[in-house]
Amino acid sequence: MRHLLLAGVLLLFFCQWQVAMPPEAADQYARWFVAPSSALTDSLKSYKCFAAAQDSLAQVARKAHEGRCGVFTAILEDTFHSAYTLGWKTPAAIRRDTLYPLIVYLHGGTGTSKTTKGEIAYDMLSSLGDTFNLFLASPSANRETPWWSPGGMSRVLQTVRFMTLCYPVNPDKIFLAGVSDGATGCYLAANTVCAPFAGFIAVSGYGAMLYSFGIKLHPQNLMQRPILNINAGNDRIYPFAEVMKFVAWLENNGVPVEHREYPEENHGFDYREKEYGNLARLIRTWTRPEAQRSVSWTFVPGFPNVPPNCITWEIASGTEEPAIKAFWKDDTLQVSTKGLKSALLTFPQKQNAAIFVSVNGSRPKSVRPAAADAGLALAFALHQLLPQAAHQAAYRITVP
Repeated sequence: MRHLLLAGVLLLFFCQWQVAMPPEAADQYARWFVAPSSALTDSLKSYKCFAAAQDSLAQVARKAHEGRCGVFTAILEDTFHSAYTLGWKTPAAIRRDTLYPLIVYLHGGTGTSKTTKGEIAYDMLSSLGDTFNLFLASPSANRETPWWSPGGMSRVLQTVRFMTLCYPVNPDKIFLAGVSDGATGCYLAANTVCAPFAGFIAVSGYGAMLYSFGIKLHPQNLMQRPILNINAGNDRIYPFAEVMKFVAWLENNGVPVEHREYPEENHGFDYREKEYGNLARLIRTWTRPEAQRSVSWTFVPGFPNVPPNCITWEIASGTEEPAIKAFWKDDTLQVSTKGLKSALLTFPQKQNAAIFVSVNGSRPKSVRPAAADAGLALAFALHQLLPQAAHQAAYRITVP
């Protein structure tokens, strides 16, 4: 309650003459951040001073939901209102002035009705905690909501948001790992929601399985983050020769994949102790890349898409595969799109002035930054998966 009263004081300062947000706004923001809903979104947007007060509001929300050290579980509800178990483990001690890596682990064996398989699934990688102070978290999936479904991806994103709300997670050191079905989920995440992650670790999986579910893999999406692919020679579920064809396809299409193989091992990751040294190397060296001054993304309709530098988008009606490419030529942003009505783009530049934009070869037009309102503030938080989102100038690109 003390935190909520403090929120009221802070918000009065920021809002000045505007209508102040009530003290419970901090709790609303926390609930929205973990489980966005139209009702909570509308409520937050109704506060006229929300954009100016978001940072202070997030600080209060994080204080109120500050997590303890240890091993825990929680029941969360995904985008489709399906409940599932999330399990997580923290370092033995947490300094609130220090940021720690986070590994989200996706379990295998999703062909079950259970909603609790993630309860202690993170234990697969627990030994890494002997080398690093890090957070481990594992959501649950099943046959109704496998990792390669929109609901499965929503749980991956929700897990990251839950952890960044409750703990001091390093936003540049968030990794996604998975074994078997979880490895397939890693490839889908690299294909649809790569922006928040530093890299993907896929063990005993076969990314080409996604084609059998009607999901197309896009090299320009996959190549934006490094992928570690580990397979066993005696895998009875995914024949090694077929896996190597997929790895060759990745390499031939410019995807930065590091492949490691264990000829005498079987499906699963019982041999993980042999790989811990390499995993530790990746945790040290992989870092989410700095924002680039370009955009290249093919959208996967029906799934959450979190591409670098593209905050929101609107898909046009029709059968054309939605995609966008944008790069700077001198002082003009050259944008090429298909299947889109509009997109909101942001770049690592300090300016808040108008820019010149050419869309699909049109004559360059001046575009001013989007208004820094509540809608934009919420969009940045969801895109970065951080309650205290860093705001930059964002430009709405409209297709003529």
